[in-house]
Amino acid sequence: QTSPGEQTNSLVYPRRPFGTRHGRNATLPVLGFPSVALARLSDPSDQSVADEAVRHAVQDLGIRYFDVAPEYGDGVAQERLGPALRPYREGVFLAAKTMFRSAEGSAEDLANTLAALKTDHLNLYQFHSISTEQDVEEILSEGGAMETFQKAKQDGVIDAIGFSAHSEPMAVRMIETGLVDTVMFPINFVAYHYGGIGKKVLEAAIKYGVGVIALKAGARGRLTNVTGNPIQVPDTFKHIPEFKRQEMLQFPVRTSKTHPTCWYEPEDDSNELNKLILWSLNQPGVTAVLPPGSLDLLDGIANMLRGKSEVPPFDQDDMQHMLERYKDIVPIFHNRSESGTKVST
Repeated sequence: QTSPGEQTNSLVYPRRPFGTRHGRNATLPVLGFPSVALARLSDPSDQSVADEAVRHAVQDLGIRYFDVAPEYGDGVAQERLGPALRPYREGVFLAAKTMFRSAEGSAEDLANTLAALKTDHLNLYQFHSISTEQDVEEILSEGGAMETFQKAKQDGVIDAIGFSAHSEPMAVRMIETGLVDTVMFPINFVAYHYGGIGKKVLEAAIKYGVGVIALKAGARGRLTNVTGNPIQVPDTFKHIPEFKRQEMLQFPVRTSKTHPTCWYEPEDDSNELNKLILWSLNQPGVTAVLPPGSLDLLDGIANMLRGKSEVPPFDQDDMQHMLERYKDIVPIFHNRSESGTKVST
């Protein structure tokens, strides 16, 4: 016998509506697989590691939503995910991204991603890491990437158009165009309460019927010289545009010493991490979360959510404890300066 909110199938997650714009009727499990965790598997011999990680996620944890981008490991993550996911492709929701802002660049990037992922179809394609007015202008202008996205949607290559953003004003502006179905944005306890970002995105998404994926839900805050290692930016990338490489030089990025595929400080205490995840999932308008990009942290989050028909409620008794715990943390994103929106690809 199951208790209220639980299901008999321990591998099934709560599902929520994922955008209702123009009669859209899609649902999504509340937990995704962070394929950035595969970004350091650069040697082809590492494919077996990726295969096992994906098998475990699908068969043991029941995860059916996968997110990836060519920027993760400069193509490595999608190259590893494609073969690993192939046996399960028909049963999962697959989302990918592009940082190219032009129609030509994004079309080439989409073709490369489809080939790497061993598929001819994406459930969601997203403009990656929108941070500036120039990003938005280039995407929406004649010859901009929106043309590629709309054609791909019309041709049935992608089901939905979305974006990820690190700037709240730019995220709201993209939502207000009426051209996007989904948004990925940092709905993070520390950034919301101490950085002042998140609320306006959620309000706009609800108003326009846009689905929300909560990014960085499990983050404590920014890495420091003590907790992080600086990223060495190469002279060229295969899958990252030059403008973004320059941005990485201007706004240096660090990676976690303990979780090297995370460029922020994730919450390592499993109980506290679950509280952060539940807080994000209980914000109005949020459909799902992407957990930290470290497979070491995935099982605990999955075990909290799977086998339930609804997301457990956030315990308001935890609020004061969390406000105290994170009060001296520098939020991963904040509205205090331009650098508050640009700390990562």
